[in-house]
Amino acid sequence: MDRMVIPFGYHFQPTDQQLIKSYLFRRAMGLPILPWSPILEKDLYGEKANPWDVFSDVNDARWEIYQESKKNKVNRVIYVFTKLSKVKTRIARRARCGTWDGQTPKKEIYDESGKELIGFKKMFTFEVNKGSDTGQRRDHWIMHEYTLDGVLLERELKYKDYVVCKITRTCKADSVDEPARVGSSGIQLRSW
Repeated sequence: MDRMVIPFGYHFQPTDQQLIKSYLFRRAMGLPILPWSPILEKDLYGEKANPWDVFSDVNDARWEIYQESKKNKVNRVIYVFTKLSKVKTRIARRARCGTWDGQTPKKEIYDESGKELIGFKKMFTFEVNKGSDTGQRRDHWIMHEYTLDGVLLERELKYKDYVVCKITRTCKADSVDEPARVGSSGIQLRSW
């Protein structure tokens, strides 16, 4: 199979509506997304699902990397499909040494016309359990989870328990292998 070449300057920055309609809905229907998907398949929940372990095999080229020069911080952003883990009637968002704790109520996402509800977005942060040995991990992890709802659930879906997540990892600038180039605005995408 030929490898797809991604052009220089390509950055995956979809809107909430695009994530739900063009990616999550197509995934739930069992339809192909793109020849090369910018969204990975990862298991974010379970005994082996600490975020630093889940993404340890992902090379830097898959992350959008932003550097905040004034704060000496780097934000890495990646998108993943994951299957929700249900325990009775609740969604379990646990990992080996912590949990993804909800930080915001669900935000309704409407289609481009603003009339039809198509899904929800909710923000979580990864909280390490007290007393857990994390190997001195100091990164801050934020997840925005997108779920289907409204008119999109009226269709027959092959995979109803999938969500798409935008994961942001914030770390000190000196912990990134290749430093980002920072422009006059203070925030610039790294070129690779």
